[in-house]
Amino acid sequence: MDVSGDPCDFMPSYTNLNNALYRKVKETIDDLKKDRIVGFRLRQEQIPQYYVKKHDINAVYKVDLPGYWRLIYGILVIHGERKALLMELFDHGKYDKRFCY
Repeated sequence: MDVSGDPCDFMPSYTNLNNALYRKVKETIDDLKKDRIVGFRLRQEQIPQYYVKKHDINAVYKVDLPGYWRLIYGILVIHGERKALLMELFDHGKYDKRFCY
């Protein structure tokens, strides 16, 4: 599966990760490239409207990472091909704000 990261919400956090967290995110990306779904799918009512409006996406997954970090990604089907979009990578505080906890 093709994997890409949102340039505004994902890439800035990804480029500034410490080594241990970077390795875990890289492992997740490698699994997605092998068509392995990682984490768990969020229920429709749990998906923030931010993702729906920005990415027109409704299949959203959450991966729990070390140090209470979270990776949020979606699966899109474009021209019959599945693609993973890494939408956001953040610490627990920012995750709570995005998901209104």
